[in-house]
Amino acid sequence: MSTIVPLDAAFGAEVLGVDVGGGVDETLMRTLTGALYEYRVIVIRDQKLDKESYLRFGRQWGTPIPHVLDHMRMPGYPELMTIGNTKKRDEDPKIRNGAALWHTDQSYEKVPASATMLYSIIAPENGGETQFCDMAAAWDHLDETLQQRLSGFEVAHKYGRGKPRKGESPVNPIISEDQDRRVPPVYHPLVLRHPTTGRQALYALGHGAHAIKGMADNAAEVVLDELRDHALQERHIYRHRYAVGDLVVWDTLMTMHAATPIDVATSKADSRLLWRISVRGRPTVCAATI
Repeated sequence: MSTIVPLDAAFGAEVLGVDVGGGVDETLMRTLTGALYEYRVIVIRDQKLDKESYLRFGRQWGTPIPHVLDHMRMPGYPELMTIGNTKKRDEDPKIRNGAALWHTDQSYEKVPASATMLYSIIAPENGGETQFCDMAAAWDHLDETLQQRLSGFEVAHKYGRGKPRKGESPVNPIISEDQDRRVPPVYHPLVLRHPTTGRQALYALGHGAHAIKGMADNAAEVVLDELRDHALQERHIYRHRYAVGDLVVWDTLMTMHAATPIDVATSKADSRLLWRISVRGRPTVCAATI
């Protein structure tokens, strides 16, 4: 019997009594999707997954997306990414800490990700957290006059564009012209209505968001910076510290997230390895697609 327990945090919930590797039937999937759409982030504890069972679970949430950074894809499993500090390639900070800035997965694509999940294979004793920002709460905490003003805006997104915030790396993770060609600029609404719940949220104000349609660049920069500062107040933030076996799923349409910078591993105590899946579309238990 699964149990949903709100986290002792600004948002998010813990899911207990679930074995994802043993298969997820329609009843349980409805429970999980309901929890995700209510809490924006769910943490499913104590999982024991191999690549096949993890990918099978991911496909129940939508269509897995091979990342544009093809050097990050898992050999034999292009829909999976490995994220950590244990491999030779992770000596490059652009790879190891490429996600250590606020962003929204695939916001730079015409059809963005609808959910992302990270499965913890190795967890450090300290550090390595993922930070989440509740963009639905950020929208709710704007005054009504400003909400009305923002509702028609469209924001330009481009992977590798945008001004980094203080403490964020300015390094563009794109490493080839081919990767850059695959992600031309796109526009998305600044205010997004969730396709399942109808709830509104500020959308994707982090990495990649760099202009507003019909607005001068300097004016757009002011608007985007003010909204980022508003969204990233502590009252909108949850930081997840991983334990081995944690499976964290988040609603990318209602959140932003950022990795915490981490050094190259020197021992098991400071090693970190996560498997990532991002999907687009809606879960199989929902009839329509985004």
